[in-house]
Amino acid sequence: MAGDWRAGGSLPEPFQPPRWRVRLQSMGGVEEMVSSQVLAKALRMLLDEGFQFTVIGGTVVELELGSKDLGPDVDLFAEEPNVFMEEQYYAVAEKLGWGVGQTWLGTPSLIARLEEEFPIEFYDNLFDFNVPEEILNRARRVRLNGVRVKMVALEDHIVLKANAGRSSDMDRLKEIARLAKKGRLKVDEAALKEAASLFPDEKVILRRLREAGFKV
Repeated sequence: MAGDWRAGGSLPEPFQPPRWRVRLQSMGGVEEMVSSQVLAKALRMLLDEGFQFTVIGGTVVELELGSKDLGPDVDLFAEEPNVFMEEQYYAVAEKLGWGVGQTWLGTPSLIARLEEEFPIEFYDNLFDFNVPEEILNRARRVRLNGVRVKMVALEDHIVLKANAGRSSDMDRLKEIARLAKKGRLKVDEAALKEAASLFPDEKVILRRLREAGFKV
């Protein structure tokens, strides 16, 4: 499992990326959406390269909605390789003809270049970013266009957003709550409370969920 360095000792020295590294830039206007078919193809390529991961980001919501377009990017909790083994990420990107970048957390991001181009961002429990082991252990296996991947439960994704608590996260939570009220998403509010209890800031998370429109 990624992140064994957390048991003690200092953080690894940052790895210097190769010169062909590219950085994603924020784009104005409408963001391009990745299709489920192309995302499945990209994830299959990563699995074939020995990557292990769990889907934790907005892709979870889009799949629950049955959307064909799954958002502008995909967030994965990295299990293998460790996010500090950046050279392994760069080597795979070079092999596949993809680009590389960096997440807001400083962890690797691969820019898939297939029929569509989009970032695949890899995270681990680092600094204030926290995905409890319990959430990862109960992640379910789903089929995405024939590719089996691990994905956190919708309620766990919602609580991860509430724990992050940035303005963009709160906007997204309000949108999810509206979809739930319209009956387009089924959200188990008891499961939200249970997931919130896994975090030190449980009361803050519950308050943010209530502010977003969930009855917890």
